[in-house]
Formats: sequence, C-alpha cells, structure tokens
Amino acid sequence: MARILICEPQEDVRRLLERMVARLGHEPIAVAIPGPEHLTSADVLILEPAAPVGAVFAQAASLAVPELPLICASVAAPPQELADLDVQFAASLVKPYTLEQLRVAIEQALHS
Repeated sequence: MARILICEPQEDVRRLLERMVARLGHEPIAVAIPGPEHLTSADVLILEPAAPVGAVFAQAASLAVPELPLICASVAAPPQELADLDVQFAASLVKPYTLEQLRVAIEQALHS
C-alpha cells in the first residue's frame, strides 16, 4: 500500500479520486494545498497541472522532493512550460479516466 497525495482543486473530483485510490488499496491523502509534510510523507503525488495552482505545486514538489513521482491527472497533457522547467511526470492521465488507467499510472509512478 502506497501513500498517494492528491492535489485536485475541485472538491468533488478530489473526493472521487480519493475513493478510487482507496479502492485500489492505497492510502489517499487528499488536500487542497499540500504542505512540506505532505510532500515528504507521500509515495506519489497526483495533481492537476492545468490549474494555475497545480502548476505551481508541480514545480514546488519537483524542487522540494525530486524523488517524488508525479502523476498528471488533467483535462489535457501536462503544460509545456512545466517541461521547460524540468518538471517530469511519471505518468499522465486525461480526464475522464478509468479505475484501471489510474491503477496503471500509480504502478508506473511507483516503479519510476
């Protein structure tokens, strides 16, 4: 069981993602704004980088805890600006995605 940090700006989507992660047998940690203690205690970070705050969190997490794998769960592919800032995603999901797609993305991230 992995600790999966979920940073999703929409509360209903965050709750759904939290249930999906739990159903996959992992421990979801759903927060609107993650703090340093969240980043250092998580095994994977799932976030929405299309939201301005999500892009900032992706960059901050990449700098603060470079070994923390990131999963992009968004309405689109990760923004090119993040790649230009050397923010790497272990996996990418485009909404809407299935439970199976989430499972594969988490496995990819845990093995990256």
